[in-house]
Amino acid sequence: MVKVTLYYKKGCWLCDTVEEMLNGLILKYDIHIKKMDIESDDELYELYRFDIPVCEFRDGSALHGRIRKKELIEKLEQNRE
Repeated sequence: MVKVTLYYKKGCWLCDTVEEMLNGLILKYDIHIKKMDIESDDELYELYRFDIPVCEFRDGSALHGRIRKKELIEKLEQNRE
């Protein structure tokens, strides 16, 4: 299983794109996605408002902004339990 925290904002097309990529890889990598809407928390908003979408992984690494599928797959491979 790979745990991914996805920081996003409603109406963000980049966020929607990354979520679609993750959903397409769920079965292959047994992904558990925890979605965090940055608009639901002032601290999250201040922290991530210029970086969304942000995918945070178990090892503490993260991808943000225009995330490419190749980069995402590499991180998923590295974070398999």
